[in-house]
Formats: sequence, structure tokens, C-alpha cells
Amino acid sequence: MTCRDPQAPARPARRTALRLLAGGAALPVLGGCAGRYEALPSPWRPGSRLDGLIPATDTYLDITNANTHEHLALRFADDGRYDGRAIRALDWMFRDWRENRHPEIDPRLYWALAALSTAARQDGHSGRIELLSGFRTRRTNAMLQRQGGGAASNSYHTRRRASDIRLEGVPMEQVADYAEWLQVGGVGRYHERAFTHIDTGPLRTWSA
Repeated sequence: MTCRDPQAPARPARRTALRLLAGGAALPVLGGCAGRYEALPSPWRPGSRLDGLIPATDTYLDITNANTHEHLALRFADDGRYDGRAIRALDWMFRDWRENRHPEIDPRLYWALAALSTAARQDGHSGRIELLSGFRTRRTNAMLQRQGGGAASNSYHTRRRASDIRLEGVPMEQVADYAEWLQVGGVGRYHERAFTHIDTGPLRTWSA
């Protein structure tokens, strides 16, 4: 997926984020525009690339829950304001489906997924997201730990600040590289099941 300023003229040769990151190239960000939005994601991380790109990010999300097979296609914000009904629908999609618990998800996570989806569509992919795991209650998280599912005891899933995803047509490594470049928070690469963990906690990366 390409990391670029959507307002800049198109260039004949498209360079992927993965190649740019491998080469250590400086990538463009949008500065001085975030103030156009009245409802900004939380927690605020001044200077992060994600926050700089918010004004140019299409808030359209096309998500399928891999566990419940529910599907949503919507925009969660427009003209700098959140759509309350869309946010509630997303929160329900990201619920702990085992217990049907659906607290308010950190909206920064939705912005991160929207940025990933926007970049994928700009590179000719569908931008569709498969959600493997969103919010987890502590009881569900403990059960997954007992089953050896790799759940951490202090998982950001239990704090409503994490998701495990696949992006249709985009390799897991490329999704993870772009999420890391966005400075969303935590980014985990899970090779066996080919999914990416994204959370809004401190900046860090790992591989499993």
C-alpha cells in the first residue's frame, strides 16, 4: 500500500509502503490540517502520522466479522463529526461475541483501520477488512489463555483498544508495515494464521 499525500499529483511509478520502509525513505504526511476535525480520535498522539492523515482519510469501512459473519459497510464520520449510529454499529461488530458485551471501542482504532483501508483502495485493492477479534472480556481472555491461544494477560483487547485483522488481497507483512508507519500503537505480526494485531497502546512491535 502506498503512503502518500492524497492531494499530491499522481506519479507514474507507484512505490509500496513496504518498499519505502525497507529503503528507509522519508514518507509524506499531512501537517497542520487535523484541526479541521472537531471530534478527534482518543487518546491523542501529537505528531503521529495517523493523526496527520486524518483530514485526508476516507472514513468508509467495509468489515466482516469472521466469527459471526456479520457485515458492515459504512462511514463513521463526515465533515469532522462522528455518526453516532455508525459508531454504535461498529462497537457492536467489535463486541465480545461470546458474551455479547460491547463497550465503546477507542475511536482511534477505527481511524487506523480506515487509514489502512483507504491506502489499500488507492493501490487497487478492495479495502475490505476481516475482523478476527475485537473487544474481549477478561473472562474470555482468560479462557483463550488456558486454551493456549496466545492471549496476553494484559491484552489491549480487554481495554477496548485492539483488533486482529486481515485486509483482503494485502499480505500480512505489508498491513503490519503500514500500520507501524502510521504510528497507531502496537503492531503484532502473526504468521501462522496470517493476521495483524493493531492496538492503540504504546508504540511497539512483535512477531509470533
